[in-house]
Amino acid sequence: MDNRIFNLHDIFLIITIFEVLLLAAYRTVHRDKNSAPGNWLTMFLLVVAIDMVTNLIMWNPEFPLQGWGRDRLLALLFAFSHFARGPLFYFYVRSLLQEQKHLGRSDWLHAIPVLVALLAVVWLGVTTTDLQSRADTSLADKLASGLWYFSSVVSVAYACWCVLLLNRSVRQAKQRLSCLPSSEIAWLVVLSLCFLVSWGWSVLVICIADFIGGTVADTVGTSHNFIRFLLINGLIFYNLACTWTLHAKFTGDEGAAEANPVSAEVLAAIELGIKSQRLHLQPSINIEEFAERIQQPARVVSLAINRELGTRFFEFINQHRVEHAKRLLADPSCEHMTVLDILLASGFNNKSSFHRFFNRLVGMSPTAYRRQHLNAE
Repeated sequence: MDNRIFNLHDIFLIITIFEVLLLAAYRTVHRDKNSAPGNWLTMFLLVVAIDMVTNLIMWNPEFPLQGWGRDRLLALLFAFSHFARGPLFYFYVRSLLQEQKHLGRSDWLHAIPVLVALLAVVWLGVTTTDLQSRADTSLADKLASGLWYFSSVVSVAYACWCVLLLNRSVRQAKQRLSCLPSSEIAWLVVLSLCFLVSWGWSVLVICIADFIGGTVADTVGTSHNFIRFLLINGLIFYNLACTWTLHAKFTGDEGAAEANPVSAEVLAAIELGIKSQRLHLQPSINIEEFAERIQQPARVVSLAINRELGTRFFEFINQHRVEHAKRLLADPSCEHMTVLDILLASGFNNKSSFHRFFNRLVGMSPTAYRRQHLNAE
């Protein structure tokens, strides 16, 4: 006689639950002064753990939990975890990208779906059996079916919101930072998209269960355990490897990430790279290559340009390119050179960026600048 409570699919879910709880415990113990991302992540992980434990018990009739605990408590935990996971993931991502010490009044609106779902479950007496069958024969059954669909759609919407927030934050950061943590950003994008796929998979599972059923529904449903297993392991890796760097960059806390002040030696090396090595005239120069050529760490160079020079790397480079172009345009001996020749000689690699920067920094077109200075002579 087979007395096993859990099958292979359940084992993957149990391992994932333990990993989630271990990461939550780690984040609780390992606190830094910028603890907001860690706090939101801990709450999100606990809700994810509740979600998976509820799923594990709900679909396992052999699990030793009966009576009120199985009928009513599981239904309440289901409603809470399914509606809270999306907002908490959003707050976690936002805390990495924006410095916000306290919740605003509008932030509390995110709790409304959770409260409404819990009140509906209590008021109409939705049970675990209703959530499992969703037979649509009573008001409780209809509400149970609605909870499945609506909670999954809400989670997917929050995942999409996180992707859009990340895209907007990157565009804004590019205006004030010369060096963005591209690997950390890529990981966060991947994680947001993975949660989008995972919660979108939940919608697929529900639809298949309602309209197809049978072994197909069981296969698609159990495969979700493997998806969550991979997703949580990715989250663990990202959190341990990348979170602090990303938070320091996006919130402008570069002084905390780089405690040592910028030395005069670094500023002198940057000036030498421009005046002697003329690195700005290389069209494909980036901050990593620039830093390597002047024998300084890229992070220190980025900090010096941001904090001491009050600009970002590409703005800094293009300013010097424009100054070089101005000298060529005003030099009678270079009158034979076309504007295209001059922009290429100045380190620009296309007309549009050259004209855009030149007009913005000089206040007139390159042709007008050349005409004004050559005629004056």
